[in-house]
Amino acid sequence: MKHVFLDTNILIDYVQARAGGDDAKQLLVRGRDGDIELYASFLTFANMAYILDGKTDIYELFAMLTGFIKVLTMDGSQLQTALTRRVKDFEDMLQYQCAKVAGCDVIVTGNKRHYTEFSDLPLMTANEILKELEPL
Repeated sequence: MKHVFLDTNILIDYVQARAGGDDAKQLLVRGRDGDIELYASFLTFANMAYILDGKTDIYELFAMLTGFIKVLTMDGSQLQTALTRRVKDFEDMLQYQCAKVAGCDVIVTGNKRHYTEFSDLPLMTANEILKELEPL
């Protein structure tokens, strides 16, 4: 089974019905149905709480999402590893470290260019991974 790490922007696309939101929703359905295993970092939920401040009931939303998304912890060693690399997007480096340590197969993001500087994991958009997965 494919272990899929979700970048924060994928979940924000879904919640705020932004461009790519429909693909993000389909990807979440595939995870909920057990076709793939979905992962997100603890940091993602903190970022979402900040971004969605007052715009949605985060308690209800997070309870629903964590019913089928495995939440990964982050620790000091991941931070220290990230600090050894001077990259343009430090937050994405932290996300990458989390996905890498967890053994994820792919990072799904709406902004692959932020990761290309350092990621050796495959990078896909929600649309790209949906095309790769077998149809429902």
